[in-house]
Amino acid sequence: MESDLDFLNKIHDRIPVSLEILPPNRGLGLDAIHSFFQGLTPWKPAFVSVTYHQAFKVEENESRIWNRKKPGTIGVCAMLKFQYGLKVIPHVICGGFSSFESEDFLVDIDYLGLNTILALRGDPKKGDDEFKHNRDGHRYASELVDQVMRLNKGEYMEDVKEAKPTSFVVGVAAYPEKHRESVDMDSDMQNLKKKVDAGASFIITQMFFDNQVYFDFVERARKAGITIPIIPGLKIITTKRQVDILPGIFHTMIPSELYKSIDECENNSEACEIGIKHAISQFRGLEEYGAPCIHLFSMNNLSPITSLLKGVQRI
Repeated sequence: MESDLDFLNKIHDRIPVSLEILPPNRGLGLDAIHSFFQGLTPWKPAFVSVTYHQAFKVEENESRIWNRKKPGTIGVCAMLKFQYGLKVIPHVICGGFSSFESEDFLVDIDYLGLNTILALRGDPKKGDDEFKHNRDGHRYASELVDQVMRLNKGEYMEDVKEAKPTSFVVGVAAYPEKHRESVDMDSDMQNLKKKVDAGASFIITQMFFDNQVYFDFVERARKAGITIPIIPGLKIITTKRQVDILPGIFHTMIPSELYKSIDECENNSEACEIGIKHAISQFRGLEEYGAPCIHLFSMNNLSPITSLLKGVQRI
């Protein structure tokens, strides 16, 4: 087991940098994913996390069927691991899974040698105002982490003789500006502590645009007894509209100066330039602070990511 989190080791005395990517929409194939990673050469991320998307109901011929807009998480993970030699971390979510289905998904991941995962509750299904768990599944990510830890002991849901233990290293999510469903920041920290106590080994935060938010969050987490690595998540603003929609979707604050600068842009190209400059400034501040890694929410958009990496002299 990677109990020492080797993938967070510094390379040439530089902070490791990782990426989150999305599987392609149904039917589009992997051409865009290949173009993205070929465009990153010669830089190699410390790890790549691959999102998982819950199925939702759609109407068809007066009947309801289940549809997943972005299938293929395991396939994308396997391709990136075996074709590009990357450290890959699949998202594993509670939403839409029974506990048995979660176990099956984890078995598939284990067979592929993907021994690091990000355990998440997941967002509400499309069209739902609130998260609804499978009646036979997990309501909270801490319960999913607990299931993974039991598998690491060889404890499967059915009585399996001479069961082979898995060796998963588990990461979880955190919300420096409070999860939008939490009552307050204290209860949010208590929920994070439950995930850590259940067996999580590292944390990746939601995006933020003011580094002080991350610094304050790390301090509160340490006071709460959370000692595992806390990886900051960064998102590059690439359009004018994002300064208005991101706060509502991700419960994050846009600093007034950044908002004003982007709001005054004449087009998205200008807005993206400012977004990249701001992300470069954040990156440098986080590196100076001593963050264990910097995780970039790429949205599969190569150009701003490479601009950021060049700006901090990674490629």
